Order: sequence, then C-alpha cells, then structure tokens
Amino acid sequence: MPRAAKKLDFDDVTALVAVLNAIGAQAKKAPCTKRQVVELTALPTTQVTAAYKTLIKKELAVQIAPPADAPAKGVFLKIAPKGRAYCKAYDLLFA
Repeated sequence: MPRAAKKLDFDDVTALVAVLNAIGAQAKKAPCTKRQVVELTALPTTQVTAAYKTLIKKELAVQIAPPADAPAKGVFLKIAPKGRAYCKAYDLLFA
C-alpha cells in the first residue's frame, strides 16, 4: 500500500523559502555550509536538514561538489531556476 505524501504546511514552506534565500544569497560567493545556513535563517538544525532533503527532492536546489577550500564532508546546495521562481512566487503572495 503506498504511503500518502505529507502536505507542506505554511511553516514548512516558510522554512524552505528561508533556506532557499540563504543559499541564493551566497550564489556568487562560496556556497554555504549547513552551519552557516542555520545561522542565517535562525532555524533549528533538524529543520534545515529536513528542508535540504525537501529542496533536493522537489528539485528546487541541486547538490554540488564541495569547493576546493571547503571540507570534503557536508552537503553543498545551489539554488535551481525552479527554486528562484518558488521564492519569487512566495514573495509575491506573502510580502
């Protein structure tokens, strides 16, 4: 029997957009580590981890290789065009 998909509530969507904005803000600089995203968004680490998984699953962000000067362990994301549109739509609806 297939498992029913969990629908996102407003808090989940707000967290996703906050993480996307944090990732997008660093697009021209070195990618953020998860610790930096936690500091930028003021979200708990567990919520940022869940947001990372959701962003990759929904193709709003793509995982990239770590930069040469960064530690090899960790997950580095880059915002996808679909993620930029998601942020823009959120801002238009709730700003």
